Amino acid sequence: MIKTIAALFVLTVFLAGCVSSSVSRPDVSIDAEVARLKQQGFRQVTRTSDGTRILRYSGRISSAVECRTGSNSFARIPSRQRTADGQTQTITLDAYLQLSPGSDGILRNSGRDGIYIVTIKTRERGGSTSLTGIKFGPRGQATSRSGLTCRAA
Repeated sequence: MIKTIAALFVLTVFLAGCVSSSVSRPDVSIDAEVARLKQQGFRQVTRTSDGTRILRYSGRISSAVECRTGSNSFARIPSRQRTADGQTQTITLDAYLQLSPGSDGILRNSGRDGIYIVTIKTRERGGSTSLTGIKFGPRGQATSRSGLTCRAA
């Protein structure tokens, strides 16, 4: 029990430093938001007595994230793609979310915290591999060196 509380405290402190506030999310019931995220592949790790939920996702990029290049519209991207110059890219997502509803059970924009990490593994035609990544919070977005901009869906 003490290990669990300590782990939640460390995770909360870590997540508190990872949020950007550029994207506003609508107010929604905590149960509805957890159900939506579970449909996107998240799994609930824990639920505290005050109703806070911690969720996690790890795997191929999913509908939980939408991306764009340049001024194109945000859309879901495939987890594996071939670039114009013949390289193969595999895109994965690791995410931790802390959702803290108000006493009325409503999750507001300020109750969302966490981190999304999008990793792009590029295999060149000669066989060499490179890794790049971007990180952003549930209310933010980030752009990779290659120009790929991603945000939470």
